[in-house]
Amino acid sequence: MADQWEPGEGREAYDRRSGQAVRVISVHVCGVFVRHLRDGREDITTLGELAPPENTAGEQ
Repeated sequence: MADQWEPGEGREAYDRRSGQAVRVISVHVCGVFVRHLRDGREDITTLGELAPPENTAGEQ
C-alpha cells in the first residue's frame, strides 16, 4: 500500500469544509493555513478537513 498522504507546506489539497482546492501555506498546532487556488483567499482549517487533491473528482 502507498504511504499515507499527509498535507505539507506548499502541497495542494482538497478542503472538504469549503469544497475547494487549496495550497497548504503552513501547518500549526492551532490549525492549517491554506490559500484557495481559485480565488487566492487565505483561510484556516484542520488536518481532518483536508484530503488528497485527486479525491476531489469523487466528491461533490
